[in-house]
Amino acid sequence: MEHIIQQIAQELVEKIIKKAYSGKTSDIDALTEDVLADCKASAAKVVEAILSEMNLEIRKDMQPRRKQGLVIKEKDRPRSFFTKQGMLHIFRDYYYDKGNENYVCILDQAVGIPEYERIAGGVSAELVSLATEVSYAKSAKVATAGAISRQSVRNKILKLGALEKRPDPTEEKR
Repeated sequence: MEHIIQQIAQELVEKIIKKAYSGKTSDIDALTEDVLADCKASAAKVVEAILSEMNLEIRKDMQPRRKQGLVIKEKDRPRSFFTKQGMLHIFRDYYYDKGNENYVCILDQAVGIPEYERIAGGVSAELVSLATEVSYAKSAKVATAGAISRQSVRNKILKLGALEKRPDPTEEKR
């Protein structure tokens, strides 16, 4: 895994150096945005590599799984998950739990990815927070650069449920 991370870092450094010495960088804002986008993409690749390695370690460690009654149902099942670094495409194993008679994904539980969620909690909070001030579409564009739809923003707000509004005791009644 260390070699994979070193390779990703080396590719990132080469991209940044290539942009710096290309002579096409007359605007500092454009250069910083390009470098930030490259760094986010590389960070997402690093996280994907780490999760892939964790999945392989879970697969190799059979003794604890057998004690818990977990049997591999499907290997390398794909899942996409949107984080602040961008979209993560991970492959994880799917297990059948003989004791509870249901299916589980150990990697999702280990790293805290909720079931049926496609957007990370931090991104969801930012989307909902922005949606209180601007439209759903604009909040999605600002928070995720348009990678999330306005319907997803609406769904996150609806999932919160109704918030209680309590009267302020210091405020006088008319």
